[in-house]
Amino acid sequence: MPATFSAPLRLNYLQYSVTSTRQQFETVLRVLEPDDLAAVENPRIVYLLPSTPELSHRSGDGLDEALRGDLHNRHGLIFVAPTYSDWPWMTDLPDQPMFQQLMFFIDEIVPFVDTLYPALPRLLIGYSKGGSAALQILLRYPQAFAAAAAFDSPVMKTQPDQWEMPYYWPSPERFEDFAIPHLLRTRGGELGDAPRIALHGYGNFGKDAPDWSHDHLSEAHRLLDELGIAHVYDNERHRAHRWDSGWLPEAVAAVARMTDTL
Repeated sequence: MPATFSAPLRLNYLQYSVTSTRQQFETVLRVLEPDDLAAVENPRIVYLLPSTPELSHRSGDGLDEALRGDLHNRHGLIFVAPTYSDWPWMTDLPDQPMFQQLMFFIDEIVPFVDTLYPALPRLLIGYSKGGSAALQILLRYPQAFAAAAAFDSPVMKTQPDQWEMPYYWPSPERFEDFAIPHLLRTRGGELGDAPRIALHGYGNFGKDAPDWSHDHLSEAHRLLDELGIAHVYDNERHRAHRWDSGWLPEAVAAVARMTDTL
């Protein structure tokens, strides 16, 4: 079969190279601003958390999708897309200084972006492991982040027993501090009464999940209801497990609505 080519995408964002002792090698940070940021009444920062290492387009690209859909202008949002040198499970390995993913984000990426856009609310969006990371970070740092949206993510994992997880959490006991069901039960009350979580599906981890998975989204929805945690939930439409399968505009709209009065 001959090669196929997409329509052209005219890129217009800022790109920074990042050198940190918390990563194995230089990474990239990209920032997409509204065309007229000064005219935006309620600007907010949306972190697009990746699901693969480095600057990869193997499953689409979140910043490209924001640009393609003009989401930065439609909602008056600043999109920030960090990359990581390894699989971005957003954990820290205590004995390996170059595998400090969470602290790289919290202590280095976020403060740097804050110098560019001081005092703006911070939102989180991701899919797959990036979606799990978005919810985990919101629950662990509820004062620092305003809302999080996850698409098709394994958010109900209670053991680090699949994919690259055994490497990142060699001790199952240590995973408890990162497990979203545990965080919802112990920290969910700190989110307050207004919805700050959005769950979107489904592909590999929602309704009609493949044999190796299960419906994480419905399970998370039931737990959130059980705990009385307000949230947005949509697990009815099948979409491919990619950035570019059409879910991002809905997720962006959800976090924008949840934070439009900040």
